Amino acid sequence: MLQTFILYLHTAACRTLHAAGTLPHGNISVRILCLLCLSFSACDVEDERDLCCERVVMEYRYLENGQDAFKENIRSLRHFLFDGQERFVREVPAGATLRLQVLEGLETGAYTMVTVGNAANATLLDIPAVGSPLNNFILHVQNSTGGNADLLYYGIRNFTLTGEDVKRERRFVTQLANVHCRLQVTVKWQNLPPVLSTDKIYRLTLESCAQNYELDGARGYALGEKRFPHSPEWEQRHLLDYSLSDFQLRGDFVSLRYTDDSLPVLRVFCLKENEYTELTPPLDLKKAFVAWGYSPSSVERQEYKIIVTIYLDGHVGIRIAAEAGVADWVDGGSFG
Repeated sequence: MLQTFILYLHTAACRTLHAAGTLPHGNISVRILCLLCLSFSACDVEDERDLCCERVVMEYRYLENGQDAFKENIRSLRHFLFDGQERFVREVPAGATLRLQVLEGLETGAYTMVTVGNAANATLLDIPAVGSPLNNFILHVQNSTGGNADLLYYGIRNFTLTGEDVKRERRFVTQLANVHCRLQVTVKWQNLPPVLSTDKIYRLTLESCAQNYELDGARGYALGEKRFPHSPEWEQRHLLDYSLSDFQLRGDFVSLRYTDDSLPVLRVFCLKENEYTELTPPLDLKKAFVAWGYSPSSVERQEYKIIVTIYLDGHVGIRIAAEAGVADWVDGGSFG
């Protein structure tokens, strides 16, 4: 929040300096503001020439519980500009400082900026052809080996520039949303695991996950100022191999977001004689989330920790890791 305040103070000072052309001599307060404009150029903000002389600036924010969490979570941003008819114009480079992006050479009219954060090797995000419609712009999970998705963030901002706007500085704000889900899974046995080995012979799979996002925002939903995209397909499988640690398995899945109506299925396997044997029945997380009263569509940040216990008689229980002192989940039914 302090950095945002500094940015606004910096911009105000720069406007004064730009209007004056040089440091004024008569007004002490104005001179102080102008000196602040010069001194803040050493801070972690855009160069003052970008902020003062260019007219249109987009600011990107990411908040957690009302607190600035941009620096801790956002590593990269890609920006895609569409016109008033929602036709693709161009990919706009990120600013030298990710929080601020100077938009140069824009004509008057309406625009939509779509922003994706932290898209890396596990994300397929092709640059659209010029003139292609926004409703065809889709993000896909790209992991042919079944690994995790990227820790993705998303923002969409409609804005309009009038004839007067292009002659003065305008600042718009895009609120970024957390659009990935983290599921930490601990698997333990009432007795001992079926095979004691330090090799990665145990496999956890998370099936029926979202495999893409529609980035136009039309069928998504909002939580406050944050927008969350719609997932039209749910056939993605994430697959992770682990070795035992203290006679337990500890897995960490990253996928696209869950919804109240669409949650994945967890399965546990063990490699025996070159073939994977399923150690549990399919564990439907929707059944568990309903029993716990969880509503993933209503929370901004989806992070869950669960414990799966395999009992001697073969049945399986699931509980929330944060409630380690509470008996295994029974009210929603056990598996197996």
